[in-house]
Amino acid sequence: MKITKIIIFTFLFSLLSCKNDNKNAIGDNQKYVKLLWRNKQFEWIPTSLVAKNKILYFGNLNRDFYAINLENAKVNFKIKTDYNPFDKPLIYDQNLLLTEYSNDLIHLDKTGKLKWKINGETNLRNDLTEDQSYIYGSVLGNGFSKLNKTDAKIIWFLPKNSIIIETNKPAFFKNNIYLGLSEHTSELLAINNENGEIIWKKEYKNFSKIIQVKTEKGLLVCLNKDFKNGQISMLNYKSGNEIWSKSLNCDLHYEPCIINGNIILSTYNNKVISLNIENGKTNWTLDLRKDAAETTIISFKENVYFGTMNRNLYSVNFKTGKTNFMQPFNYGILNPIVEDNTIYFPTGGSEMWLLK
Repeated sequence: MKITKIIIFTFLFSLLSCKNDNKNAIGDNQKYVKLLWRNKQFEWIPTSLVAKNKILYFGNLNRDFYAINLENAKVNFKIKTDYNPFDKPLIYDQNLLLTEYSNDLIHLDKTGKLKWKINGETNLRNDLTEDQSYIYGSVLGNGFSKLNKTDAKIIWFLPKNSIIIETNKPAFFKNNIYLGLSEHTSELLAINNENGEIIWKKEYKNFSKIIQVKTEKGLLVCLNKDFKNGQISMLNYKSGNEIWSKSLNCDLHYEPCIINGNIILSTYNNKVISLNIENGKTNWTLDLRKDAAETTIISFKENVYFGTMNRNLYSVNFKTGKTNFMQPFNYGILNPIVEDNTIYFPTGGSEMWLLK
């Protein structure tokens, strides 16, 4: 846990620290990108940014929570809350689910009015999600639970060990939920969504961190230990049996990008790799050398985009792995946003940029 906190602090410092010296400053109109707007008064925390239906939601350290127009930064609403901006908000149908510093979960409507509040747990920062008419996350000391959206009534919860073990963001397929648990070792559970019964369980004793992602081929599972040893596997949804598996030092801070039968992900040894979803064979490898991917890899048309530790934006052809361009920025780049056939690039300087 101590190592994780150090990594989060370093990551946020690189994003929010002052921009480059004036002699190296990047102008607002570059060859491949241009500034859409800038508002330093927002002072957003990178981990809080979520966009949906052309509305950008975020929080800051002044207890402000905003909903603004993605195109012009016009404020739809601004409210004071105890929301913890280091935890990502959950947005559905313009309803807001926010985790407070006390770990309580609050449910707000699109105007910011409180609908309900429930005691939460630390794991909410990882496992809070929604699907259809239900919310999922760790609440009321029960561990990972299924709740009604309308009134927060508990439908079912997992056994007590989910309280003392870190749970992650679940994946959904048909009537099953797939949940990862990790501490010194990792586990993967397949859970019946109707009643919470465990269908099958897999143990990974050689790995301490896990993420799982839904794909059309099967359940993609990425594992790692101490940022050095990793594995990526494709599992059968029904049985949990391996379809294929290979050693790979996966970066578990960011979900892989799944596009046209390819899995594109970053690694802890400064590479971006494309794998064939059918068999796990490597399509191409991009070596960033002294740089490293520090955002989610996002697909847009024929390319993928991501920001790096050294404040560079990469555009890479997803089929060949060839770099289209590398654009330096003044501030750290946050996760790219795709909305309405447009890709946006927010930065740690409360800026929004566009691809030309």
